[in-house]
Amino acid sequence: MQAQTRPPAGESLHGMFVALIEILEALGEERVAGLTILRGSVRIEPTRLSDGEVIARELGLTEGVVQRLATPAVADWSGTVAGLECHVRTLAGTAR
Repeated sequence: MQAQTRPPAGESLHGMFVALIEILEALGEERVAGLTILRGSVRIEPTRLSDGEVIARELGLTEGVVQRLATPAVADWSGTVAGLECHVRTLAGTAR
């Protein structure tokens, strides 16, 4: 059987699921309440919304956008993790 080169995570469902497994193993499944998966991107909803910024930083995400019109104010941290566009939701200003 010939070795196959796999496309980046965002270009194949198999690659996405491999990347998701890596992300879940790094974070621990108990810290993740839910995932929204689209081809090439994932949105992580933490079990405790107040832990979102810590989770985002552990994943290396550095871009945060605060949505002040939401009550309470929330932030969306984003970046690329394991080849996927990744978003983590958190309460705004809750870093520990």
